[in-house]
Amino acid sequence: MTLAIQLTVKRGAFTLELNHSLPLHGVTALFGRSGCGKTTLLRAIAGLDRHAKAQIRCNDVVWQQGNHFMPVHQRRIGMVFQHSSLLPHLTVLQNLLYGFKRRLKHSAVQLEPAQVISLLELESLLQLQPEQLSGGQRQRIALGRALLSQPELLLLDEPLASLDQQSRNEILSFLQRVANQTGIPMLLVSHQLDDVVKLADQLVLMQHGRIISQGPLPQQLLQPELAVISAMSLLYAQSHGCHNHLLQLSIGKQQLQLPAPLSNTGTQTAYRLRIQARDVALSLTPLTDSSVSNQLQVSISGFNNAPHPAETLVQLNLEGQPLQALLTKQSVERLGLQVGQQVYAQIKAVALD
Repeated sequence: MTLAIQLTVKRGAFTLELNHSLPLHGVTALFGRSGCGKTTLLRAIAGLDRHAKAQIRCNDVVWQQGNHFMPVHQRRIGMVFQHSSLLPHLTVLQNLLYGFKRRLKHSAVQLEPAQVISLLELESLLQLQPEQLSGGQRQRIALGRALLSQPELLLLDEPLASLDQQSRNEILSFLQRVANQTGIPMLLVSHQLDDVVKLADQLVLMQHGRIISQGPLPQQLLQPELAVISAMSLLYAQSHGCHNHLLQLSIGKQQLQLPAPLSNTGTQTAYRLRIQARDVALSLTPLTDSSVSNQLQVSISGFNNAPHPAETLVQLNLEGQPLQALLTKQSVERLGLQVGQQVYAQIKAVALD
């Protein structure tokens, strides 16, 4: 799915001006500081707001151009907002079926209610009223209702913003499950980088009403605007089982071991590894007298300024994947690090997804 967008919106001193094509597959995050135009863009895509200077095309279908404006219900989208907006007089099941019955008039069924109920683990909630639900449960119902509208695209506007951390983590896991099992592309608005790195495949970086960069998430994490927030890397690894409670993972031809999640069932074959740049050290040779067991050979591809003037972000290539290490400038000079040099990365901590 590809969205071609030409859009100009002026509100006081703020102007949102875009002329971009967004290829949508997996989860694409619209990321930037509050007020950069993320939600304005999402609402225009949804058809919730109509702007005179807008052209929006989804694949070969024109959603808006000139006097032509396709209404929301014809755009085959599902929406989940910061607040779930469940109908208070209906039960959970009735809220779910509300979207399903409305969509039956317009399109074929892709997802049946029983599938969505199982996918989101809603069986025990079906007869409850919305006021009996926690915030995380309400968001799961809102997600289920959106899925049962038979969408070709899911639009998620800060769906985690009002939740506590435990509920955020639960909803993130359900969103990952939906993305993996349904194949429906998602467009996620967020200003929380940790949430984006846990979920997104692509990132669209917005600033002052403009898209300043877009592309696969691992490469986008190298952008200096993101290093100011939290310098980190995202690696993709293959699993080769578990031994002594340690996951046996490979990145290319290199191996690493990590403590297995306590909930690990042994069936997951691929993992996303989130690594803070501060948790990567470099040495010129492998260390034999260190407690750090994961030492991987990498090559230096560049150096970037770090938020602190005493530090440098060292850009590394690990089997074709980008990895960042945050070192002091003093250490870089002492080791004589140069572009193209082969060194060893000691990875001290990893978060698994």
